[in-house]
Amino acid sequence: MKKVLSFFLLLSINACLYSEEINHMNLLEFLNSKQFFSSNFSQLTIQDFKEREVQGRIRANRMGKFKIEYYEPILEVISADGTFLYKLDLELEQLDVVPQEDVFEGTPISLFTSTIQDLNDLYTVKPCVEQEDILMCEILPKSEDSFLEKLYINFKDSSLHSLKYLDSFDQTVQLNFDRVIWLPFEDSELLISVPEGIDVVYH
Repeated sequence: MKKVLSFFLLLSINACLYSEEINHMNLLEFLNSKQFFSSNFSQLTIQDFKEREVQGRIRANRMGKFKIEYYEPILEVISADGTFLYKLDLELEQLDVVPQEDVFEGTPISLFTSTIQDLNDLYTVKPCVEQEDILMCEILPKSEDSFLEKLYINFKDSSLHSLKYLDSFDQTVQLNFDRVIWLPFEDSELLISVPEGIDVVYH
């Protein structure tokens, strides 16, 4: 009986989260309520009037761990275990290992890996605007030295739809998400499989 009650309680909690109206006052809390994030994505990067599009997959959790896989033509995998950052470049046949520390603080991945306290310290959320069936919320970094200049996160029917940001390198990046999943996954899914013959470089 307890299992049945727990199941229905979980359903009711999820229903409240999805039925809740997202706005600038609760956006960071809404994101923080999602302890795990998985999605396929399409990324379009624009710089100096040149465009580059790549497909990929992302997994992240609130323990500061994540894995981003880029498919052809980039063929890169970036992973973090909370202590070290790993970047595998299959074209260069090299794995870079860097102390994670605050490498990704103030970057878009922090929206899915940072605690609510850190999110509140990092960002200011502007009032959200609804355009047709998309709710667009603007997020601004509080630090003047941030990698981000500004970021827009978009929802459709309270589900994460896309995000777009301008960074300090004058790049505009648009990520469109597909099959967003908020369910838990094993840490083993964040590990990088390193082929034989790859050079490992520690920084």
